[in-house]
Amino acid sequence: MHFYKYHPDANDFAGLGFEEPERERVIAMRSKDFPLASEWEPPAAHVFDEDDYGVEDSGLEGDFPTLMDFGRIPVVSQRAWDVLKPLIGGVCELLPIVYPGGKPFFLLHVMKTIDALGEARSRVRRSKIGDCRITRIFEYAFHEDRLAGQHIFKLPLASGGELFIDDEFRRTVEENGLKGLLFDPLPMAEPDLLG
Repeated sequence: MHFYKYHPDANDFAGLGFEEPERERVIAMRSKDFPLASEWEPPAAHVFDEDDYGVEDSGLEGDFPTLMDFGRIPVVSQRAWDVLKPLIGGVCELLPIVYPGGKPFFLLHVMKTIDALGEARSRVRRSKIGDCRITRIFEYAFHEDRLAGQHIFKLPLASGGELFIDDEFRRTVEENGLKGLLFDPLPMAEPDLLG
């Protein structure tokens, strides 16, 4: 079982952002593990450019634009959702956004948080103030028994709040020619040979 951190390709494909107060509303949505579609009002997005973020925008539209305000929130094209819905539709919902040019792009609201990080075996950095939450993970160890059949999930915010996808998700993306995600292997902790 292999997992990858959700990682849109911000160097080769266009990204987007939101202005306040939509930005805060979008970020707050991420921590909710219940449906929001019935009350959702689509926020207006803007395509980022070099002036906004200090990076050169390629202008190419992929299927997974980078959300520059918070990269752990997936943005997907209609095509990507049509391909991935049979795989992840039970734990995700689409929340529409107003995208420049009118093309259909959506926030992918992942409603599955799993406390799956084996913190004792992982190498992490914690915040030195406040709640001592994990701020960075250098090497990962997962409780794999908690992840059987999970194709997309979030860690709790106290464990870093990262978003992960599995090999089946990756294969589905690649086999269907979807563009805009990177699949870098996670640095894994050495297995505990003593049990």
